[in-house]
Amino acid sequence: MINTSQAFYGQQENEKILYVTRPHTIASTVNTVKVILIALGAFIIFFYIGKEIDSLSSFFYSVGIIVPALILVIGTKLVKNFQIKNISYITDRRIVRFEPTTFFATNIRSLSWDEAVKVKTFAPNMVWKQLKIGTVIVHARTTVKTVDEEARHSLSADDIEINDVYLYRDLGNYIDKILFTYKQMPAGVADIRPFVEKPRGERY
Repeated sequence: MINTSQAFYGQQENEKILYVTRPHTIASTVNTVKVILIALGAFIIFFYIGKEIDSLSSFFYSVGIIVPALILVIGTKLVKNFQIKNISYITDRRIVRFEPTTFFATNIRSLSWDEAVKVKTFAPNMVWKQLKIGTVIVHARTTVKTVDEEARHSLSADDIEINDVYLYRDLGNYIDKILFTYKQMPAGVADIRPFVEKPRGERY
């Protein structure tokens, strides 16, 4: 089954999807640029070596074309594959994350609202923060508490981390609302409206 905005692999009967998120396209573009820079770096290195070693220049010139081309082709395919298959679902029952590890394998992780205890959000840097792109972490009940409360990257095997999320703070607040409603008045979860990916005040 191919995951879409309307359905996903392993979806339970009558399970309502409230929001679907993929890595922001800016993050995908940045990763593509990194691949291009790596390929360019390999090209320069091999051609420099070929220039310095005259007896093997033709060999290094050939390698200097083949290797960067392979890096470019494989790297861009990996980035595209990651963008397509890396998808997370927030439903009225749980949060489900699909994370590709190779071209052919995808890890599936799920955390029910009953087992979730808190949400953390942060941006990896100031640029991402200004673009409103960041990380959302949903901690499970089994999360091991650390002495250093600022150790935000300390995760348990049951936690779910979603990277490169647009409006990450708003989404974190939305998940907090789901958790509060689920634990205080479970019947009210059915009335929670889907999250709309728009700035506050423009959603409905």
